Amino acid sequence: MLSIKDDRLDYGQELQPPEGFQLDIALATTYSLDLGALVAASLALHMDQTLEGDISSERLALLECLDQLQGRLLVFHQSGCIHVPGEFNRLFSLLEPLLVPCMAMDGADGAYASFHPKVWLMRFCSIADPNERVFRLVVLSRNLTFDRSWDVAVALDGTPSGRRRREQPDALQDFLRTLPASTQHASLLDNMRESLSDVVWDAPPFFDRVAMLPGHGAKEGRSHRTPFASDLMTGRFDELLVVSPFLDVDPDSMLQHLALRTTGSKTLISRADTLDAVRAGSLDGWQVQRLRDAVVDGEERLGQSRAAPQNLHAKLVVVRVGKNAYWHIGSANMTNAAFGKPGKSAPRNQEFMLRLDGANNRAGPAALMKEWSKHDVFTAHVFAEPTGATAEERQRLRRLTHQLVSCQWRLQAQPSGENHWRVELSLDPEPVVPPDFAVSVGLLCRDAWKPLASRTAWDTLRLTEISAFVPVEISGQGGTVLARFSVQARVSAELSDARRRAVFKETVGSREKLLSYLHMLLDSEGFKGVKEKSKGGAGDMFGIDGSGGLYERLLRAAARAPERIARALHVWQRARDEGVELPEELAELFTGFEPFCKRHPE
Repeated sequence: MLSIKDDRLDYGQELQPPEGFQLDIALATTYSLDLGALVAASLALHMDQTLEGDISSERLALLECLDQLQGRLLVFHQSGCIHVPGEFNRLFSLLEPLLVPCMAMDGADGAYASFHPKVWLMRFCSIADPNERVFRLVVLSRNLTFDRSWDVAVALDGTPSGRRRREQPDALQDFLRTLPASTQHASLLDNMRESLSDVVWDAPPFFDRVAMLPGHGAKEGRSHRTPFASDLMTGRFDELLVVSPFLDVDPDSMLQHLALRTTGSKTLISRADTLDAVRAGSLDGWQVQRLRDAVVDGEERLGQSRAAPQNLHAKLVVVRVGKNAYWHIGSANMTNAAFGKPGKSAPRNQEFMLRLDGANNRAGPAALMKEWSKHDVFTAHVFAEPTGATAEERQRLRRLTHQLVSCQWRLQAQPSGENHWRVELSLDPEPVVPPDFAVSVGLLCRDAWKPLASRTAWDTLRLTEISAFVPVEISGQGGTVLARFSVQARVSAELSDARRRAVFKETVGSREKLLSYLHMLLDSEGFKGVKEKSKGGAGDMFGIDGSGGLYERLLRAAARAPERIARALHVWQRARDEGVELPEELAELFTGFEPFCKRHPE
């Protein structure tokens, strides 16, 4: 029950298929996105083991994972909230078809609304019987990034019951209907949504009931929806616990609405800078706490080389009514954008929360605070004068950012000399930048910032260096960087296909890397097999002599895991088609297994 020490959720493990299953299709939603984190997540989704140590074929393994996920994974994110990666990776180009930028509201109002749900929804199918399916839903307060802030998450397993529900439309299905569905994405969304009609979700330990609570504003003919249980929007509470890194505390806010209905203790846990900004007087009657500085700055105090703050990012509301406790856990901060103003205005954000019902003595506010107090991570907040940008400065930056991401970004590329390309970036309409701001655009592959213009060009790029992800930097007076993010420009289908082929050929690099990767695919120990070195060198790796090389692994896979042979054959065929130099004997070896692969497809 959210024990800080014991109840840890392994993000990668939750994305891995159950034993005997493999990924069928998956959907993810996030506010912000780190491209490197998504590349890493692909391993958990597609491979049965995670990477450990220095593996020579790691890039090819990632390449194959991302290639296999095409058409099976979609990641929806807030437009303009892709992090600019610290290092370029040519595999990022394979992420482009998987990503769907979103806006919670249309028009100018979109500057003050966020696409904010943080969900993974996965459907797995049995390797033995593809018609046997299981589901997993992971609801988080964490974005798809490498951020190490304090977050919360719930993982639910679901199983088809064989009986379609006849009651009100399923809330999870309704949430999927709110996601943008272009022609290329509609079939996958429809496929997932229809398969949920008879799924029963298991409640996690300490809870008796689970319910989905998507939230969104009014858009495209649909009415708004608040991510809070409707039957708990009225009546009295005996106790209240709110955990939220960001707050609105005006008299009409959801926070004050809940507080006025609570007869007993009210506890609020937030960030120090957030609390300072809202001032002490607006939180009379609350027990106000924050993370200790030693926790937030713990990595820096320990002298870690890549220290990062570990501030609060969890979102949780727990109310007690008699002997019962009701949790709301997920993406929504306690703000007007997320919850609206009850009876006054609708929410603006798109969110996703889970409601969990349990007994107060196990899951109530007092029980939870007692558990957390064992580890001394929270302390009473002492209010101080707020620091940082003013609300007006933040709003002006949001308006400019929204204007930029609302443009149509297009990237065109033309050959310019041997093995080099010229790329030209265009925007429509050209944004109007206020005089006290400056906007620059750049490349992922090199430090090549240029002032934003209706058309901007770069020369002498290799084909694999061209990326649809365009870094954008907004600076204020004195050159202070206020924001840095990436937008995804449109590229032609022809360019995308040419890059995909070039990335594969560059990543393979040599026949040794490819052979090492084939060993890994066929080995029952997964990635561990890559580290094993044969005694006879390259000839032994090829394994014609049968001393533990490729031939023996093919035979072993035929008996134990025939789907591995089909996958290895696919990689070999692709390398052959792309003109990678391969041993002549390899063609003879795989040709002999082609009839077997037809009987046991990948």
